[in-house]
Amino acid sequence: MTSSTPIRRSVAHPTHPTQQHQERRPSRPAVHACGRGDTGSGRAAVVTQVRALHDALAACPDLKPGPRTNEIFGRLVALAVDPTAAREADAVLADPAVETLLPALRQLCAAGEFELERHWARRVVAAPDPAAELARFPYHRNYVDLTRLEHHAVSGLIPEQVGRVLFVGSGPLPLTSMLLAERYGCEVDNLDREPEAVTLGAALTDRLGRTGLRFDVGDVIDRHDLAGYDLVYLAALAGLDPDAKLGLLSHLARTLTPGTLVLARSAHSLRGLLYPVLDPHDLPGMDTLSVVHPFTDVVNSVVVARVRAA
Repeated sequence: MTSSTPIRRSVAHPTHPTQQHQERRPSRPAVHACGRGDTGSGRAAVVTQVRALHDALAACPDLKPGPRTNEIFGRLVALAVDPTAAREADAVLADPAVETLLPALRQLCAAGEFELERHWARRVVAAPDPAAELARFPYHRNYVDLTRLEHHAVSGLIPEQVGRVLFVGSGPLPLTSMLLAERYGCEVDNLDREPEAVTLGAALTDRLGRTGLRFDVGDVIDRHDLAGYDLVYLAALAGLDPDAKLGLLSHLARTLTPGTLVLARSAHSLRGLLYPVLDPHDLPGMDTLSVVHPFTDVVNSVVVARVRAA
């Protein structure tokens, strides 16, 4: 995702049994930062902002796009990518008040992004000129930048072109999948637990005349035959907490063909306010090949791993 965009809801049960990940994991912080540590007053100021933004979102009657919700989400994302605030990231994310509200904050952001994507998907499907309407989506450029970054992160690791892709958590506005198909020649299977997301995504791509994309409703945890993919995308909120995400990765490691690449969207520093942070040193059944932490308006970090042989 991108700095201007709230966050998608989870596509995997947040309470999925973590026993699916049986490997022993070392104890380490759930979120890492790139800052200088706590400076006292700076930490307190950032914590105050985080609490206020959480409370403001929680007080909204709904999280549909509108002046009030757009303004709050904009302030939250601006804080997450602020390099000055990032100096306090470790201390802020370890603050008891922030630790307590962080799961709810991510849930609010997830709901907000679903509403945003649903709103724009419906607009594009209903528009006389759907391509022109899609180009008006405020964060279209950011999706292009993120997808290009991810494509280069993958293509620099393998000699051949990526052909078949599974996108876990594609949502109602599957811009990344469309870009992968249109610009990079991939065939993309889109999987989402939310039926409306799948229906809208399929209608939108059909309305735009895009090819090379398929859509299905379901939870990847229930899929046990995932052979044949070159690359699997794991959306940032496929698993709302680190243990749930590790459970998904463990399932993928067991069901994908050894050698398959997995691209998991993560975050770093204060961007962990928005997304669960994946520890690249602790991927079950996979070898991490590359980690990219953007310091641009792109919020997501990119972790690329390869499924190892059993």
